[in-house]
Amino acid sequence: MNWIVDKAALLLAAIACTVLAWALIHYSGQWFAVLLFILAIAGLFADNQRLRNRLRDLGEDPGHRSKGRSRTR
Repeated sequence: MNWIVDKAALLLAAIACTVLAWALIHYSGQWFAVLLFILAIAGLFADNQRLRNRLRDLGEDPGHRSKGRSRTR
């Protein structure tokens, strides 16, 4: 019986995502491409910062670039 609840929750989540995507495209109109571009760039910067922080936590220098060879430890 749990799988029915799981399938229903997944279906509701899919419907909610569809409605949200439709509303974003419908109400943003010609600005949709610009908004999507800005969101994508912001996501890339956020992920880059997260990865740099992860490197710092592991003791690596995020500003240092290797000379093309992979380092093995």
